[in-house]
Amino acid sequence: MKRLLPTCLLLLLALTASAGDQPPPFTSEGYRVPQPGSQLEFPRAHGSHPDYKIEWWYLTGHLFTESGMRFGYQATFFRTALKKPSEQTVSEFGSSQLYLTHMALTDIEGGQFYFEERLSREGWDAWARTDRLDVRNGNWSLVAKTDDVSEMQLQASVDSDVRWRLSLQADKPLIRFGEDGTSRKGPDPEARSYYLSFTRLKTSGTVSIEGEEYKVTGLSWMDHEIASNQLDPDYVGWDWIAIQLNDGWEVKAYLLRERDGTPSFYSALIWIAPNGSTYYRTVSGFEWVKPSFWESPATQAQYPNSPQIKTTHPVTEKPVTLQFVPLLDDQELTLPGTTYWEGAGIVLDASGEEVGSAYLELVGYAGEIEGLR
Repeated sequence: MKRLLPTCLLLLLALTASAGDQPPPFTSEGYRVPQPGSQLEFPRAHGSHPDYKIEWWYLTGHLFTESGMRFGYQATFFRTALKKPSEQTVSEFGSSQLYLTHMALTDIEGGQFYFEERLSREGWDAWARTDRLDVRNGNWSLVAKTDDVSEMQLQASVDSDVRWRLSLQADKPLIRFGEDGTSRKGPDPEARSYYLSFTRLKTSGTVSIEGEEYKVTGLSWMDHEIASNQLDPDYVGWDWIAIQLNDGWEVKAYLLRERDGTPSFYSALIWIAPNGSTYYRTVSGFEWVKPSFWESPATQAQYPNSPQIKTTHPVTEKPVTLQFVPLLDDQELTLPGTTYWEGAGIVLDASGEEVGSAYLELVGYAGEIEGLR
């Protein structure tokens, strides 16, 4: 990613963005807008927020057997409101909320990538509680075992051949991203979200593939994002990465791509320290280099699935290069709505030493992104 604006101009834009444009409490459709400085009530905040238009609970993880087999997984539960909050009623069964869920498992040793999408209206088979974390879509579920969500259980599958059941335990405190308590994604004051994350979850459970069951342990990452009008209409997609380093640090970075190919000013990189402290980098504070592209045999889309992230360490201020290497090139989810690449990989430093694991998401390289707006 080239530094397209002089540092002084970027600082001016940052001051302008933070000094003014207080978001309205509601969108024109009547949905709530995340508010800077607001207090969230827990465990309620981990549950569903039907008065906001869109919401998702997202997990990725790296799993290992005792014999050294490795798996990656993704589980994403989306909720989208079909009606304005003022028009939502309990009596109208299945007409207020829509639940879209993506499940994917990468079998590194077997060289296989399994995925499935499920779309359901709210009802007997799909729902999310509003008082705590309990979201379901058919036999897929993510449920908190404790009020503070420090322990969770995920149950997932792909068709009838692949299943995984995992217990997740927080190894670091909950992170609320955004220096004002909201994660800003665009110039519109409404383009923001509440963004909650457990960036390091100890994980254990089982993975079953075609009748063969494996006991696994590893690490997972969980995001919960709540918004009503997050993506700018000029964005054509995004590149997003969640890095878990072996020294206890994490890095989350995202590149929001404008129609002219330039990165949005609202792209960001965040360091998370072992104690949970966060350190922010604006678009001028990191580079997202795309040295190569992989072409999908299914869609012919070209994905930059081996990016380099260049920045500085927040404590030492020394230059840092983090190279993502996919563990399997073909981790593309070809779906009726939006096709995208999301997959597991390792992370190398500038010397080529393996220093961590990561999940990379590449959206908008295979067509329009309307299905995920």
